Amino acid sequence: MRRAIAIWLAGCLFAVPTFAGDLTQWIKQTPVPPDPSKVVVPPGYKVGILVAGLSTPSSAAVDGDGNVWVAISGNLFGGPDGDLMPKPHVEVYDRTGNLIKKIGEGVFKTVMNEIAYCPENGVMYIPEYGERIWEMKGLNGELKVIIKDLHNGDHRNAGITCHNGYLYFALGVPSNEGFADPDNLGWTDIPNDPFWLAHPDGLRNTPHDAPCRDIVHTGLNVKTSDGRMTGAYMPAGVAAKPGQIVKATVPCHGSIMRVKFGDKDANGIYPHDKMEVYAMGFRNESGVEFGPKGSRFENALAVSDNGMNDLGNRRIANGAEKLWLVTEKGQDAGFPDKEGMNFVTNKRFGWKAYTGSVVDRPHPQLYIGDKPFVPKNSPYTGNVHNAGVRGVPLAVANKNPDGYINPLLEWDTNSPIDGIAWSAKGFGYDNNLFASVYGFLTGPDSLEPTWPYVLRIEFLNPSGIKWAPFAHNIEPGGNAYQKPENQGGMERPNDVVFSNDGKTMYIVDYGYVHMDWNQSMPFYAVAKTGVIWTVTYMGN
Repeated sequence: MRRAIAIWLAGCLFAVPTFAGDLTQWIKQTPVPPDPSKVVVPPGYKVGILVAGLSTPSSAAVDGDGNVWVAISGNLFGGPDGDLMPKPHVEVYDRTGNLIKKIGEGVFKTVMNEIAYCPENGVMYIPEYGERIWEMKGLNGELKVIIKDLHNGDHRNAGITCHNGYLYFALGVPSNEGFADPDNLGWTDIPNDPFWLAHPDGLRNTPHDAPCRDIVHTGLNVKTSDGRMTGAYMPAGVAAKPGQIVKATVPCHGSIMRVKFGDKDANGIYPHDKMEVYAMGFRNESGVEFGPKGSRFENALAVSDNGMNDLGNRRIANGAEKLWLVTEKGQDAGFPDKEGMNFVTNKRFGWKAYTGSVVDRPHPQLYIGDKPFVPKNSPYTGNVHNAGVRGVPLAVANKNPDGYINPLLEWDTNSPIDGIAWSAKGFGYDNNLFASVYGFLTGPDSLEPTWPYVLRIEFLNPSGIKWAPFAHNIEPGGNAYQKPENQGGMERPNDVVFSNDGKTMYIVDYGYVHMDWNQSMPFYAVAKTGVIWTVTYMGN
């Protein structure tokens, strides 16, 4: 998915314009109080509520004292509840749900993505969507900028974590599928964005994708919305020539970047020239998490990633939402020519399944001229909604270090996977990966109303995975879409995180996003409908 203002819509960060229509058109919604009995979990687990009545909570992290830090994203949609929405900030709650502190009110310009606590140095990291990353050590520590001058565009900085003395953070790509269009506006007024270029033709500046490795062009260009020819990784209106090389840069897009603790300059900033690319070839990463200490996944980095959208002039239909497992530095997921398990030339990407119609247009072509690496393992071709053993080999069993890696899991188009968390001992499932599924926000085009979900992904030995719904509503769909007798459950899970003892999962529920496709701006967030749910393991 793409978005103009940051929101973690089902792992597919989605861009939306601010609302400028007639607010009187909207019918104000009455929230349904959350009811733990309406959330279905396996036997042996108990659902509760840490805090309710939040407005637009987007992610959470647990500090060394067990306090829960919650990112509040602010008013992203407008609508009749706009005056009730707070500005972006962070709220800190103790383990009983009492509010301890509010942080950053009036400081953050844009919404926060996945905040994260690093036990190695006791620091809380707060990514501000686009441009900056902040840090804060302890409740009474100083809120300080440590990374700045990151790019703008449809997809920006998101998930963040630490591991063995390094800080890792995700950078999405400004475009939808590899080329800049005047539609990719940048969405904030940062004049020093290093990925915006002035054009001699006098047209508006446009962010362009910056590659993580040198690429060689085929000479394929596409026509942008204003009629100009544009090449991959080129600014809008700049055509690529056959054999033209676009040099790698740091930082780069669609990447997991890392920087070593202690490499700050005299001003306390991590400079760009101290950053290095850890992994690449993603599109719009949301969650990034290393496996539990002492497990076989201790050095494996799980990444949730949003697929391409059927938009623009290089349309990619049925782009899947994905989970990856990066097992060594330098691995490449294949963007923009590989979409999940297949290259974009695959027939699955050339038509719109959700309308039931076949679009008469050629299949997308490959942008990159160097010979694509074809994974040795055949793509999984079964129904993505069948729970059970999947035919996708684990990355730990199939590293493909000299080519593109395959995802662990592909999920429903436009129903992205957002925040992720590993379980360690104490939750009944050791070394499982849990993932929040936010749900679609691009219209009634989802193949199946699976959302909202918290998925449990079990890793088989030596290879393969098994997934199953762990937490979900009584019926498919969000709380507002349930029968009256079933209302009170989850609306839009956006993140999951575990308590320090591992026994309790916190689910960040963004709240009710009301949709009316007859309006000029078809959705708005309903104030005070966000919830931090708890799921506690009651076994031994």
